[in-house]
Amino acid sequence: MKWIGVLLLISMSTALGWEWGKALKQRPKHIQLLLQSLQILEAEMVYSQVPLQEAFYVISDKLRGPVAAFYQELAGELENKEKDFNDIWKASARRLVGQSSLQKSELEILLQFGRTLGQHDIEQQQKHLKLTNIYLEEQWKNATERFQTYGKLSNVLGLLCGIFLALLFI
Repeated sequence: MKWIGVLLLISMSTALGWEWGKALKQRPKHIQLLLQSLQILEAEMVYSQVPLQEAFYVISDKLRGPVAAFYQELAGELENKEKDFNDIWKASARRLVGQSSLQKSELEILLQFGRTLGQHDIEQQQKHLKLTNIYLEEQWKNATERFQTYGKLSNVLGLLCGIFLALLFI
């Protein structure tokens, strides 16, 4: 019975290490998808000059994963004219962070961008888009470095912690 517990402890800590490594690996990808979505949004706003709701549908069709679901949700929520856009953006951004590997720093960038979205003329909006891109690119660099530093380490660390705890309990 003791050995079953030891094996369970080791396997659970290893699984936790793999999940941590998976989150580290997914974060740069999700930030990259956000950067792509902002490029598409800029093109739709500046060149096509479509309303935000249509732009969000276009983005959700062109991307995948939680970022596509984020824009799909935004577009759907904009059909409800009773809600304030800023409230819709905040709630959707928080859900996006909860459903993806994005962190609080990306949430803050998204919330800051959401406050300006649709509030200015095209030229000012382009400036806000570029500024948001700069912030997200910095986060992407940090996330990539963090994955390269801790990605493989997390898998090994989970296994070693499990073995250490098992030895303590034996």
